[in-house]
Amino acid sequence: MPGMRFTKPRRRSALRIRPLCGLMASLLWLAGCSANEAEVSGTVRLDGELIHEGSINFIPVEGTKGPGAGAVIKDGKYHIPRSHGVTVGRNRVELRAFKNTGKKVQDPIGSPGALVDVRVPAFPPEYNDQSTIIKEIQAGSSTIDFDVSVKRVGK
Repeated sequence: MPGMRFTKPRRRSALRIRPLCGLMASLLWLAGCSANEAEVSGTVRLDGELIHEGSINFIPVEGTKGPGAGAVIKDGKYHIPRSHGVTVGRNRVELRAFKNTGKKVQDPIGSPGALVDVRVPAFPPEYNDQSTIIKEIQAGSSTIDFDVSVKRVGK
């Protein structure tokens, strides 16, 4: 048609802005998530001995909102980096480890005559499933050590 000009829509600026908006939203989301998480490390002892292997979990309680966090205890030490951090605020702590009883039983998946050690929880329930240990987690980096005594006098 004479006298009419067709112009292409301006899509170039919209295409430049979309990735920038996505980047800004991601950065804001990351900043919001990590600001409420702390790095926590420490040692875990049971009756004065370092726990050879176990686990530790921090579970937000009493109005503290956020995910739980945990780590493996290896040679008495644990470390939870901020990227997988403990929610800042009040957290219930659960400690788990197993110990050998000195008894042996038939390995249920082994060949006849194959024996395995009988293992039982090293920590009583009040330190794991029924834990009453509450720790106030501060922002940043914290060291929290646990020295649990469960030995009975005379045993």
